[in-house]
Amino acid sequence: MKRFRSILVAIDSRSETHPALRWATRLAEHNQARLTIVDVLPDLSWIAKRVLTDSEHTQDALAQQKLRALQILAEPIGEQGVDVRSELLFGKTSSALMHEVLRSSHDLVVRVTKGAHSGRSGFFGTTSMRLLRECPCAVWLVRPDTPPRFTRVLAAIDPAPEDVAREALNHTIIELAKSVAEYEHGELHVLHAWEFFGEYLLKSRYKPGELAEAKQTAESSVAQVLDDFLSTYGLRHTADNVHLLCDEWGPGHAVSQFAKQSQVDLVIMGTMASTGWKATLLGNTAEQVLDHVECAILAIKPDKFTSPATLPDQERVPSGERT
Repeated sequence: MKRFRSILVAIDSRSETHPALRWATRLAEHNQARLTIVDVLPDLSWIAKRVLTDSEHTQDALAQQKLRALQILAEPIGEQGVDVRSELLFGKTSSALMHEVLRSSHDLVVRVTKGAHSGRSGFFGTTSMRLLRECPCAVWLVRPDTPPRFTRVLAAIDPAPEDVAREALNHTIIELAKSVAEYEHGELHVLHAWEFFGEYLLKSRYKPGELAEAKQTAESSVAQVLDDFLSTYGLRHTADNVHLLCDEWGPGHAVSQFAKQSQVDLVIMGTMASTGWKATLLGNTAEQVLDHVECAILAIKPDKFTSPATLPDQERVPSGERT
């Protein structure tokens, strides 16, 4: 798991517990990585600025309070021998974090799946969803009640021998999953979920026997591609910890259902690229996975991932997001 060299962990200094910081510290120790602990202070709203007579003093006081809280958290970590520093960011949480990634060349962001004050329904908050889609580096989201270790680690891959970038990302996913499982003394599971395109439409055009035969032929081809990929790791699709699933509701549904039924603690998957305001996720499955899965997520980005995030002209960026 010695892949990450500069880890950015985002916390809410108001919280009593910090599961993301606990896990990020373990990662930093194991990787001998630099650890940066940050909190984000949003700009005061225009209403607060208009109503509060000492709004600038209030903002400064809040900043000093958060800075001190960060320093208190960093001190014992530094005493453990970790290269750690703390910093307060300003503005909209997701933008501030991504700008910090670009400024300091972090290769991993660690955060809880959802902040205590999130206004978004579901397991993942607004900030987490945006980081998964747009952050220039890998993103590791842990549950607020994350277990002490990950006992079941799932590598969600999508072999595509004709796509060099995707294949490289698949190798990164499975290598990281193996490393995490070994480090945690847990189980490694590999899952390739595929869809027999248009199955629900084909049912009305083909006899059941013909459709079943076509699907079986397709599955044999998919299994062969998967075996070719897994041969590097001494695995085949028939292994107990390898799962080849076809789901007419789509690969994302298959991944999320498997993660739930198998009590997976961590899903490692990929984000291929970004287009416009929203990223296109590996195999188009991640959005469906995130709609239903309720475990930690590690989203890996390819080397040439294109992020909409750019460095701001000023240190402070627009506010308005609740984490």
